[in-house]
Amino acid sequence: MKLDYLLVRSKKRKKTISLQVKADGTTVVYAPYRTPLVEIANFFNKKKRWLRLKIEEREKRLKEIKPKEYLTGEIFLYLGIPYQLKIEDKSDGCDSLTFFAGKFVLARDRVHQGRRLFTEWYKKRSREYIEEMVNRYSQTLGLNPGGIRISNALCRWGSCSSDNHLSFSWRLIMAPCSVIDYVVVHELAHMKEKNHSTRFWSLVAKTIPDYKKQRLWLKENGHLLTAL
Repeated sequence: MKLDYLLVRSKKRKKTISLQVKADGTTVVYAPYRTPLVEIANFFNKKKRWLRLKIEEREKRLKEIKPKEYLTGEIFLYLGIPYQLKIEDKSDGCDSLTFFAGKFVLARDRVHQGRRLFTEWYKKRSREYIEEMVNRYSQTLGLNPGGIRISNALCRWGSCSSDNHLSFSWRLIMAPCSVIDYVVVHELAHMKEKNHSTRFWSLVAKTIPDYKKQRLWLKENGHLLTAL
């Protein structure tokens, strides 16, 4: 297994070198601006065993992701809860995909459009729910975002632009409510702190005391939000 990394230098980082495996599989090494390349290489070499384990874990998780076939009994997540899909005949004029009595119901003659219909349904519910959470936590934190956008991002759950416009992946609607709350507060906190400094995490912790638990859920289960 060939191991390589993307080097990111920072003038704000004073001493420590760190390594991170991104959700897309990219390995990133963060280092202070003037750290010698040989020191960075030595750090990376010491981390290779750990890195191989992380890559193997990621590959194992990816193998668990199977494309949906849109068959009765198949499971779809909504707000972190698994619900079964039922395929049935529907009368003209009825919605092709509905969520009713604890299950998803898809019209038999629209199974071939299952992915598009679920995507549209999730996007609509995502916008409704996330906008509500942004408004709630904005008031709590005394902030006023420039706008909210629902994106198609596969693994970047949220972002905050330099002019305080917030963006969230619609796939978040498949995650538990507590996880969505964490991502919303995370991006709102970036309106005050455009980094991941101690002050930033302290700000997040004031509103989401167990944010580490929610962040871990995303690291371990985020791949489940990409299956459609």
